[in-house]
Amino acid sequence: MKILIKHKKGFTLVELLVVVAIIGLLVGMLVISITGIKAKARDTQRVADVNTYATSLGLYHNDYNAYPIYDGYITRTDALSLALVNAGIMNAPPVDPLNRDAPGECGSLAGYYYYYRSTDGRDYYLGYCLETNSVHGKSKGENYFIP
Repeated sequence: MKILIKHKKGFTLVELLVVVAIIGLLVGMLVISITGIKAKARDTQRVADVNTYATSLGLYHNDYNAYPIYDGYITRTDALSLALVNAGIMNAPPVDPLNRDAPGECGSLAGYYYYYRSTDGRDYYLGYCLETNSVHGKSKGENYFIP
């Protein structure tokens, strides 16, 4: 006498729920990871932009023996940007990757800030805000470049 066992085709509801839960967990971890990666990339871009400004301001100083006089945010239409463009040093000055124009996690600092603070034409600082601690030698929050 043979006993025939029928095998059911398909998955049980519990198996499907376990697979869906695992996939949901993996997607959640991926989204969190991507968000952190994007913030780190923006911070790297900010540091590169500030270095670009520092180099451009150095070239401007070589030509005019002074830095542009301006105190405010860099918006591409500000006095600093126009001075660098008119001098032929930059074509399109960079702005913050998020193009922030309102205060955020850095208090009142939104985007890039240039401050000319000298009477002899030799001193300025550039302010910028980092979202993470991922850049070596820089911390999350307000940072400044001073030549």
